[in-house]
Amino acid sequence: MTLETIFAISSSSPAGVLGRLCAIHSLLFAAIFPVLFTTGCGGVVSAAVNPQPIVDSMLATEEKAWNANDNATYASLYTVDADFVNIRGQVFTGSVAIAKLHGQIFAGPFKGSTIKITTRLFKALAPGLVQVDTDQEVTGYASLPPGIVPTAEGVLLTHFKYLVALQEDGSWKFVSGQNTSALPNIPLAGPSQAKAIAATSY
Repeated sequence: MTLETIFAISSSSPAGVLGRLCAIHSLLFAAIFPVLFTTGCGGVVSAAVNPQPIVDSMLATEEKAWNANDNATYASLYTVDADFVNIRGQVFTGSVAIAKLHGQIFAGPFKGSTIKITTRLFKALAPGLVQVDTDQEVTGYASLPPGIVPTAEGVLLTHFKYLVALQEDGSWKFVSGQNTSALPNIPLAGPSQAKAIAATSY
């Protein structure tokens, strides 16, 4: 539909005004999202492409890159201004910093390690924005970073949360990632220890 067609729609009646507004809305939305989104007169927006297979492929690439100690490919799935919090709570900004960090850990404690990434939660927050929670199991590591302990003997389990966003070029990228280690499941000695742990929880 062209602008000429839109302005040819009669505006002398409520139906004509509604028709013109709906047509303008559709034309503008199509210009902003020419392929990935569609809109109806009711203003309902739906993604024309299901993002889950795309995100699954991204996670598979992350897993393969980790297992190959390929920090460049691992970081390439993040945006240039992505927010990244590692397992020790350190904050990094952008794909370049993320690549540098993983270059260091792939040459150090996690050299030769193997990771298995399993999706635990996939949630569409809005058109073009997805939350993904994963369980990530690392084995075969040489050592662990300071302050990090194994979840079980020879196994480090972490819970990694991603925000994935549609980019202007039509690609999907990680815009945020936060990693949290799963502590060992140590049985409590008794009520007094339980109270002490509860008092220090945050």
